[in-house]
Formats: sequence, structure tokens, C-alpha cells
Amino acid sequence: MNDTINLKQLEKKIWRATFQDGLWDIYFGLIIMGMGLAPLGRFLGLPETIGVLILVFSWDIVAGLIFILGKIYITRPRIGFVKFGQIRKRRNKLLAVFLGINVGFTFIILTFTLLGMFQISLPGYMVMLVIGLLFITTPFSFIAYFIQLKRVYLYALLGGFGLFFSELLTPILDSPFNDLLVFVSFGGMILVFGIIILIRFLSKYQLGKEGVP
Repeated sequence: MNDTINLKQLEKKIWRATFQDGLWDIYFGLIIMGMGLAPLGRFLGLPETIGVLILVFSWDIVAGLIFILGKIYITRPRIGFVKFGQIRKRRNKLLAVFLGINVGFTFIILTFTLLGMFQISLPGYMVMLVIGLLFITTPFSFIAYFIQLKRVYLYALLGGFGLFFSELLTPILDSPFNDLLVFVSFGGMILVFGIIILIRFLSKYQLGKEGVP
């Protein structure tokens, strides 16, 4: 019984150790920053709907590649690769399924919204708040729950309220400057925090001449 408890505690400790490289924070910071870049498609001569979709999803792909390559070439050489138990694997599979469904659903809703197919009789800032909480805060919170990283709940709130604050700034700053100010600021703070964690990780787990800690 004690051995089982100790194994569970050990697995939990190792799982938490996989987040000490800051790559998840960098990833979320980049994702939130990317939301501010969405309206820039007009400067590239792209139609609004196509421009938003191309820029956002292209940026997200780049952020995902940075995360994956960072895990492969930065994290694994320093702390190794751990195969977790069935419960952890099941949680990761559920997370992958959820993210896949969420991406597809968000893509559809975003497209319909940009095409003007959804009309909500609420003030603009309230519409942005509802959209932010549904399509940013909710999925980010699910991710935080599945990966058991509490600070991601804060990132979920920052991302979700970003659209709300951006809409409030519209009388002062026109698009895309309101989006840039809010999302680049919020995402930038998370990104810097992640980079600081990564620097500490690199300092703690230095590779020797032969590429081993």
C-alpha cells in the first residue's frame, strides 16, 4: 500500500517537473499574443475573414512547433523522457480529443462570426466578453485542469478578458491597435515569465560537453 502511494507521489512529482522548463508558459504567451495579430491581415491586402484565419492559425502552428521542438531539443536531453501510467495517458488522450474538437468548433464559430451570420443583441463589449469566456477562457481552463498547471487558469482569464478590454479601448484606439496593445501586452508578460523559467531551467540542468547533464 505504501509502495503504491509512493509511486503515485513520485509520478506526480515527475509530472510537475516536466513544467519547470517554461515551455508551456512560452506557448500560451505566444498564443495570446497571436490573437492581437489577427486584424493585421488587412495590411497584407487579405480579405478580413481569410486574413484572420490565416494569421491566427499560422501563428498558432509556429507556437506549437516552438513548444514541440523545445521539448525535444531542450527538455529531454536534460531531464529525459518519462512514460507515465495509464491514468496519466488517459488524461492526455482526453485532452487531445478535447483540443481537437475545440479547434474545429472555434474555427466554425469564428468563420460564421466574421461572415456576420451570428447577430447578438448585446453591447459590443459584452459580446466580446461572452466570446472571450467561451472560446478562450473555457478551453484554456480545461487545459489547466488536464495538465494540472494552476497558473494556466490565470492565463485563461487574461486571454478571455482580452477581447473585452480591447473593445473598451475602441473609442481611444482603433483596430488593430487596441488588439495589439491588449493581447501583445498580456501575452508578452506570460512569454517573459516563461523565458525566465526557461533560463532558470537551463541554468539548473546544464549539459556537459558530450550533451548529457
